[in-house]
Amino acid sequence: TGYGQWEYNVQANNSEGSDAQSGNKTRLGFAGLKFGDAGSIDYGRNYGVVYDAIGWTDMLPVFGGDSGNSDNFMNGRSTGLLTYRNTNFFGLVDGWNFAVQYQGKNDRTDTRRANGDGWGVSSSYTSPIGVGIVGAYSSSDRTNNQAQGQILDKNGNVIATGVGAGKHAESWATALKYDANNIYLAAMYGEMRNAAPISSAITLNGAANSANGYANKAQIIE
Repeated sequence: TGYGQWEYNVQANNSEGSDAQSGNKTRLGFAGLKFGDAGSIDYGRNYGVVYDAIGWTDMLPVFGGDSGNSDNFMNGRSTGLLTYRNTNFFGLVDGWNFAVQYQGKNDRTDTRRANGDGWGVSSSYTSPIGVGIVGAYSSSDRTNNQAQGQILDKNGNVIATGVGAGKHAESWATALKYDANNIYLAAMYGEMRNAAPISSAITLNGAANSANGYANKAQIIE
């Protein structure tokens, strides 16, 4: 069976003038094939597998899922994702799902939204009483600019190097949930190495700059 999904964000408060397309963007866009109990495979702009765990606490319209940034390796929505998913473990174990994912390189000028080749896995189990557990992991090469630990100002200019430097980015997360009897409770813990984007004000040569880069390590609790 073939399937696909396209999700587009439109800013309805824009005018028909110069800001007509400001903020409009493609959130999701992928297509694939499903082979019954053998699973499904799709390719395009999709959610990274680490979001399989992060997403359990991303239920509120404002707060939650703060570490699932878009175009941030496999932590949120991203481009060039080839994903295999299997639900109920080939039809043999109800509630046991797993996924394997590959991401192609996106060498963008904005190091905050770039990535090298990477892979990831996730697995979850939800019992008949609504108690579930999930774990996810991803490992990605970083682009040359990311590996140097470049810090960019708000205009995209390199103003420093050596912050969050390294050739590889890793993320993992695990979560627990209870989803039954009209009650939903969830908690998540995760860690990122050279994969958590940061923004801060730094002073260079006496001038204050708004800078973007990556943290060497980050811990997430939600």
